[in-house]
Amino acid sequence: MHIKFRNTEEVHQFLDSGGDAWCMPMVEEYVGMCDPEEDLDVTELNQWIETEHGSVTRGYEQFLDNV
Repeated sequence: MHIKFRNTEEVHQFLDSGGDAWCMPMVEEYVGMCDPEEDLDVTELNQWIETEHGSVTRGYEQFLDNV
């Protein structure tokens, strides 16, 4: 299951509430790269999460294949 944000407020609520432990580092990294004076591009963030989640999942599957 992937998290899909609809707006910037949802992103801030996610960060404030602790959110999903699997996706939290991905969201924190993306937000940290953004200009704090501008609204977040939620579509780009959702794509970032999808890409990062796929990368982590592939890495984990490769690890399991080698165990």
